[in-house]
Amino acid sequence: MDGHLARAERLVLRYVDHIREHAPVEATRLGLTERDGDLPDLAPASLAAASRDLAVLWAEVETALGDIPESPAGDDREARDDLRLLVDELTYRRFLTDLRPRYVFDPLAALETIASGIHELLRRRDVGTHEQCRRLEAAAQRARRIPVLLEQAGSLLISAPQPHLDVALQRIPSLISLVRESLPRRAEALGVDVSPARDAGEVAAEGLEAYGALLDELGGSGDWRLGPKDHAITLEAAVGTAMDPQEIDRRARAWCERLHEEMAELAAATWQRRFPGEPIPADPDERIRRTLDAVADQAVPPEELVPEAQRAVQEARDFSLSSGLTDVPPAERLTVTEVPGYLRGLAVAFITQAPPLDPAAGCTYYLSPVPDDWDADQARSYLREYNPAQLRSLALHEAYPGHFVQLEHASQHTRLARRLLARPAFAEGWAVYIEREALAAGFGEGESSLVTPEDYRITQRKLELRLAINASLDVGLHSGDLDDGAAMDLMLRHAFQERAEAEGKLVRAKVTSGQLSSYFVGGAELEDLRAEVEGRQGPAFEVRSFHQRVLSHGTPTVAIIADALADDAPAHRPFRNVA
Repeated sequence: MDGHLARAERLVLRYVDHIREHAPVEATRLGLTERDGDLPDLAPASLAAASRDLAVLWAEVETALGDIPESPAGDDREARDDLRLLVDELTYRRFLTDLRPRYVFDPLAALETIASGIHELLRRRDVGTHEQCRRLEAAAQRARRIPVLLEQAGSLLISAPQPHLDVALQRIPSLISLVRESLPRRAEALGVDVSPARDAGEVAAEGLEAYGALLDELGGSGDWRLGPKDHAITLEAAVGTAMDPQEIDRRARAWCERLHEEMAELAAATWQRRFPGEPIPADPDERIRRTLDAVADQAVPPEELVPEAQRAVQEARDFSLSSGLTDVPPAERLTVTEVPGYLRGLAVAFITQAPPLDPAAGCTYYLSPVPDDWDADQARSYLREYNPAQLRSLALHEAYPGHFVQLEHASQHTRLARRLLARPAFAEGWAVYIEREALAAGFGEGESSLVTPEDYRITQRKLELRLAINASLDVGLHSGDLDDGAAMDLMLRHAFQERAEAEGKLVRAKVTSGQLSSYFVGGAELEDLRAEVEGRQGPAFEVRSFHQRVLSHGTPTVAIIADALADDAPAHRPFRNVA
């Protein structure tokens, strides 16, 4: 490494030290183990120290960036881009520490810290018994500290917006079950003394019950809208896009119009097969909705949802290997399972990546089952939304050749900065872009899937429509004044979603910010990059080579990848020979 790259690496390690010192739960997620038994200290003096340390490090990173020459190439460009990622990371962390502190404005913040803190220690089953026992002991230590964390968090909390409060109250029973039941059950399974885990669980449960009572008394208060200024910071520093909210909304709505036209044509092309003897409706929306209803009618029963998702993942893997879109990681590095109750309430499906400092751990694809407390109509609506065709689209997006493939490539990067500093716009954008490529390459045709190609194709277009609507939702809710009625209309009438899914998405859009834009903006930015590179290379352009070069730089911004490709950075192929 030359001087600039070595300096960047040292600053990244300083950031890791900051996480180790001030964010022990995040340290566990990264693969650090020294503070696995700790939770963050929310005392005012500790929070002030964290703020000062962030400010000092941020200034040093800015200075290092300023010392790199303009228009750098090779290692200097790599150093500049590592530092760009780091300064954005620090900017957003300072935003959450100083400008909009989560523990002050969001009752979910403390609960998410607890859920992640215990889950990260208990989820690993691929390590030896000794390591599992060590993790269990650390989880019990963390559980004992839960009442102190919640007491500190409660003293900081001055706002509890109703959507955040609702999700928080929904999660508390599952968290109580986690500490009161899962901890001692893991001890029994490992054949060790159950008493420490049981006692720690009781202590933690009492703290959670007290926090729940506090939230009940507090009631819904405060504005969940971020506002244009804070939303813009989130989009740039956390999501990693150069698009402003107005451009996002403009491009998303234009894409929606094009998708509506395509879906109307697809519905007309299969109408007689689906509805023999019925005339094709003149109204495009009726035509689309009837066709999507027919696809949704193939919903599986509740107990078959996760097994069907696992079958979809296998189909997606087989297709990814045969299509040659890009190199594919080994199958044993991906686990498909249900979302634990204490992590439910927002995303229906999501994937977790290997810790940056422990890249051998692999990924887990989580899918939410039908909640036990739902009535028959809610369950039916949910299962119709996540029908077999939709599960294929999710499998391509979350697993092969989507998130899992990209995250595993990132986990093998030689520099810590590119394993550690990730941007959702590229991560989600890759999954959106590559599913389009899978569709173009013929997924669903022949024997590639048990789902018919017509069902998958219109479902995939529906997913694209939903992602564009997601972006308009995010912008409208947090940078504008979109209300619940208009938001539901967007999802139900324009994106053809089932009501249960739309209601859940509205909560997610209010509780999170920026993330729902990341799918659309990332996909659009990658399409723009593909067009630029293809135009530059002309007949020499080769799609698999393009994909491999895109996957060679971790999970940065698309702009950073564009600079690397323009600089002819080499491709890295850690899974070249996987079959």
